[in-house]
Amino acid sequence: MDKGRFTPSVAKKLLRMLAGETVPSSSLPRWLAGELEGEGLLIPVTHGSRVSYRLTNVDVCRKFICDTYTSGTSLERWLEVADGEHATLERSMLVQETGNSKSIKLRTFCGFLVNSYEPIEAWMGDEAFLIAPSDGVALFIQQPDVFRIPSDVVVVGVENGENFRHIRRQKHLFDGWKVLFVSRYPRSSDLRDWLISIPNPYIHFGDFDLAGIHIYQSEFYKYLGDRASFFVPEDVEERLSRGNARLYDAQYLKYRNMTLTDMRLNALVQLIHRYKKGYEQEGYIRCVRCDVSDSAPID
Repeated sequence: MDKGRFTPSVAKKLLRMLAGETVPSSSLPRWLAGELEGEGLLIPVTHGSRVSYRLTNVDVCRKFICDTYTSGTSLERWLEVADGEHATLERSMLVQETGNSKSIKLRTFCGFLVNSYEPIEAWMGDEAFLIAPSDGVALFIQQPDVFRIPSDVVVVGVENGENFRHIRRQKHLFDGWKVLFVSRYPRSSDLRDWLISIPNPYIHFGDFDLAGIHIYQSEFYKYLGDRASFFVPEDVEERLSRGNARLYDAQYLKYRNMTLTDMRLNALVQLIHRYKKGYEQEGYIRCVRCDVSDSAPID
């Protein structure tokens, strides 16, 4: 039988059993019940059509759990460590407490990437530093909760990796602005949580299609309100007119009834439906021979 994962939920059930309780057979993972039965530590108790489990020897079972599942620490202490919020829990503590840095699933890379093509002063707590990466380099902010930037800096969220990598080739889009570019990790709320905590305006630079608008509305505008806006270049209609029809067709069924919560995007959505095309933001990365017109965010 494949061995499952020993979780705080499983540990809590075992604590109840160590205290003398029985638990429904359906609530105990089959892999765990099989191992405990194989050691002679678990027996079924029948109540009509219902079956429960109880332990045969609490002391022996406690030692078996300690040796097998909690890396030598007591079940109570393992659960105390494992069932916390983990905001400040480090793998070094897990090694010290349980002997296993992977005994609890932790997100060791919390944070997001930042970049800029001109120096920007910033603070990590009380310590000031300069954001001035060389071309081809970005900074990873590991402690967003204490990361701060000047109030006159505009935060631009770049959805696609290639655009984030080539910000200097898109400088013409943000001419005259003091911009900090940011890039989030998929399925991470670290960037959004940081944006909520600061007063700076946020501009979302994503694909000009229905999916891009959905991402902006559901992951940023929903939480930031009108402090967030969607970057709409002045030449977006011309770009959409020669855009990607397959992109539109692939997204249409999923997003055709999308509710528009940021009404400032009404004109853009109408253009997308008029031309039945989308335009990916990578098209705005300037090449040596390109002559790209100036752009501006919506008001």
